[in-house]
Amino acid sequence: MVSQKQAEPLAVPFKEKLQTLGVDVLAKQSGFVKRKPRKILPLNFLLGFFKMVLTESSSCKALAVSIGLAACCCLSRQAVHKRLQSPVVAFLELVLSACLAAEIKRPDKALYPNIFKAFNAVYLQDSTTVTLSKELAKYFPGSRNGTKKQSASVRIQTVFNLAKENCAYFKLTAYTHNDQRASRMILDIAQKGDLVIRDLGYLVLGVVKQLQDKGAYFLSRLKYGIALYEADGETPLNLLKELKKYGRLDRQICAGKKEKVPARLVVIPLPPQVAAERRRKAKANRDRRCLPSKEHLALLGWEIFITNIEAQLLTAEHIAKLYELRWRIETVFKSWKSHFHLTHVPQGSESRVKSYFYAMLIFITIFQTHIYVRLYRENQQRNARQLSFLKLTGFFKEQVWAVILFFENPRSITREEIEAQIFYHCRYDARADRQNHVQKIEALG
Repeated sequence: MVSQKQAEPLAVPFKEKLQTLGVDVLAKQSGFVKRKPRKILPLNFLLGFFKMVLTESSSCKALAVSIGLAACCCLSRQAVHKRLQSPVVAFLELVLSACLAAEIKRPDKALYPNIFKAFNAVYLQDSTTVTLSKELAKYFPGSRNGTKKQSASVRIQTVFNLAKENCAYFKLTAYTHNDQRASRMILDIAQKGDLVIRDLGYLVLGVVKQLQDKGAYFLSRLKYGIALYEADGETPLNLLKELKKYGRLDRQICAGKKEKVPARLVVIPLPPQVAAERRRKAKANRDRRCLPSKEHLALLGWEIFITNIEAQLLTAEHIAKLYELRWRIETVFKSWKSHFHLTHVPQGSESRVKSYFYAMLIFITIFQTHIYVRLYRENQQRNARQLSFLKLTGFFKEQVWAVILFFENPRSITREEIEAQIFYHCRYDARADRQNHVQKIEALG
């Protein structure tokens, strides 16, 4: 006979987490619930949305079926459509904010404590975009094509805690709200002793100066065209001339004609084939306003970093390896789009589109911490190969039955049997030709 503990479904972390957040209170606070609901309880509404994450259908009918299964009742698509009005957006925003706040306060130790012990937290900031129906262009303006017609896209700004493998911040913006404009968002998150790793699209020297003033560390690639000076802040630094002379650099400099931000400049040569490919892509840019100069093309032969991490903490080689970990957030974005159907956005009103995104982000936040991180730690105790986040999300996409196992309480299959399949099929492959994410982290040790 299967015990209750053995039959505990993977849905339990979702239900418990949402109940802990007080979704009923948040529903009333937002106006989503004004009186005691008869059928669509806030918890069942969210669980219904979550079921759709693992399917390719985002219609009102599909949502009505998902909520009905969670609530053990039958709902019409019209009833669901009425609930997808502006109050639902406020409700989901409150739930997402509460969920992220709770994750930040969690006392869990870092997954890789020995590697990142020099920093209190390691944050990756990046964004991903999703194309929408052109009818939504007035709410989410995108780029303009050759005919000057406005497209529609949404940009999801994300701050990812690399050491704990969870998300610390989300913000939905229009595509036109670029990464440079979003650079200041990190100031509300990063604290003294934290490390922020970002691509050069976020490199705003004024923000970098404020991060340093807070006692936080930063690491970024250097944007071409930023004025560089010697450590005295007065003597101009001819970077290309220095590199032709020494081949590589690791020295203190000041960055910015006006800002004169003190920083450490780390420059490492790239393999010839990598440099050649970077130059080919730069020359192929269709925007003739961005055609690189000879100096710019020459500098593409090096990886150029700017940071305030002291040399006694990390060598130049370790700086380069640390920056490679920024690609972790790209893997996370890929899993959202490929396996959690983030791009399967329903057509309709602004509130319906926002509802879809916020519900997805709530699901993602809970999944990463309460499913992936828990399973990762359990797998570590087995001394087995590390669990792959991309493979785990793919497992739930490929196995249709996982949708049922995730949210129902089947007595014929135990939790242990489900996890045995996960631990067997969702580990990193043992490869000699390249390192996986965990191996890259361990190489820093």
